[in-house]
Amino acid sequence: MQKSPQFIDPAQLARITDLELLARTVVEGVMTGLHRSPHSGSSIEFAQYRPYAQGEDLRKVDWKLYGRTDRLYLKQYQEETTLRCTLLLDCSASMDYTSHSVTKFDYARMLAASLAMLLHRQRDAAGLVAYHEELLTYVPPLSARHHVRRIFVELDALKPQGPTDTARALHYLGDVLRPRGLIVLISDLLHPLDAMIEHLRSLRARRHDVIVLQVSDPAEQTFPFDQTATFVDAETGREQHTVPGAVREAYLENRRNHFDRIRAECLAWEIDIAEVTTTEPLDSALHFFLHHRTHALLRTSQRALARTGGRR
Repeated sequence: MQKSPQFIDPAQLARITDLELLARTVVEGVMTGLHRSPHSGSSIEFAQYRPYAQGEDLRKVDWKLYGRTDRLYLKQYQEETTLRCTLLLDCSASMDYTSHSVTKFDYARMLAASLAMLLHRQRDAAGLVAYHEELLTYVPPLSARHHVRRIFVELDALKPQGPTDTARALHYLGDVLRPRGLIVLISDLLHPLDAMIEHLRSLRARRHDVIVLQVSDPAEQTFPFDQTATFVDAETGREQHTVPGAVREAYLENRRNHFDRIRAECLAWEIDIAEVTTTEPLDSALHFFLHHRTHALLRTSQRALARTGGRR
């Protein structure tokens, strides 16, 4: 039996050189799976009407309202209202690692492209920030028809290199973005945490919703090496001659402590965080994003209702 598109192996996806085609393939697979779900739309709350545009799904037209007004309007639900989302992509040298066929950077870029396409399909405003120790590109979040293509062009030109400064990129976003947006950080999180955590708190204080998608290689999770080797820090060039069996336990404990801390901080500040590995299909990360998106829009709606005293 042929696999459905949402379960395409990342190694197969990486062979697609056209990012737009890749993203469309992934998103169409995910959306097909959602449409087949018997629970699709079972707990969606109505938000507002909007005018019908030629070519849109007539099943969403409110025909009773048409009978009263002689105009076509679509019912729009809270999960269908516009969201401003900025994708924040780590392009540092540590992202260039792989123990198989897909680097963390290749996976992260495919994920960013798929999220941009998904946002476009949902009529949300999508933006992009790419960085290492410096800001590489900034595409402000817009929902214009051809805006997503600019994001694909920018993503296609990126290469992983240099040290990481996630805190600096987050600080920049805090300065340029209007409050109440959604920020998706895609990174391996292999850097000091203090400054990054401070700026994540600052973004939440400005009423931004934040998702952190940690991209890991399977070898980083298990440290499966069994022969003496020299490990080289991709960002600093520092070399460390190591007997894996002698350091495996300490490495895994340090790694666990590092990521336990960032997850605890995210939990405390209502930031959703998930780890994805470069061997798992992209659809799992997209489903995680869609779940968060629905809750983010609900929170936005609740804040708006609170400001208006509960009036619709």
